[in-house]
Amino acid sequence: MQVFPDYISKLNYYLHVMSDDGLDDFYINDLGCRAKLFDAMKADFDRFGAESQQRTLDAIEFILSSGDIEKYWRAVVPHEVPLDEVEDKPDYLRSLYEKLAGRAPSPRNFGSDVEIVYGRHSIDARR
Repeated sequence: MQVFPDYISKLNYYLHVMSDDGLDDFYINDLGCRAKLFDAMKADFDRFGAESQQRTLDAIEFILSSGDIEKYWRAVVPHEVPLDEVEDKPDYLRSLYEKLAGRAPSPRNFGSDVEIVYGRHSIDARR
């Protein structure tokens, strides 16, 4: 199975276009700020094709089940945008998944035969 963690990063457009003042006032651990971010991420996700949506959800489930969220965190929250550290990363991922999919992520065993593919191969994001 292939997993594409970078599909998640395509959802961070909202953060990339935020002004410096906006970023100064944005606190990723604040539920109100996070709700605005997740709303924007959901709007972008809804523009993805079905395969790109599934790859995004699979990547979130994989990272949650990996046992090493830190290893893949760079794909979740952009490091080039100055943000506070997310205090509860598993909760952040579960909440993001729920916002995107409309349901909680399912516990999955991805097994050892997983190929991690970086880059946005064939991402279908219509703007």
